Amino acid sequence: MICRVLRVSTSGYYEWRSRVASTRDLTDAYLIDTIRDLHVLSRGTYGVRRVHAELVLGRRVRIGRGWVQRLMRIAGLQGVHHR
Repeated sequence: MICRVLRVSTSGYYEWRSRVASTRDLTDAYLIDTIRDLHVLSRGTYGVRRVHAELVLGRRVRIGRGWVQRLMRIAGLQGVHHR
C-alpha cells in the first residue's frame, strides 16, 4: 500500500529500508545535537553567525556557515532579533 501511495517500486522501497545511514546523515545528527546544546546554553539567543563562530572557534569544528544555517532550519532553531 505504501508503494502505491508513494508511487515507488516494491523492490526500491525494500532496498531503501535496508540501507544504513550515510556518513552525512550521521554527521548532521551529531551536529544538530551540538547546535541544540549551544542554543540552549545561549538561552535561545544565538543565531547562525554566533553558533557558527562557537563551533569553529570554540569547539574547533570545520563547518561552513551555510551548513549551520541548513541544520538550524531543519532543527527549527533561530536566534532572537532585536529591532
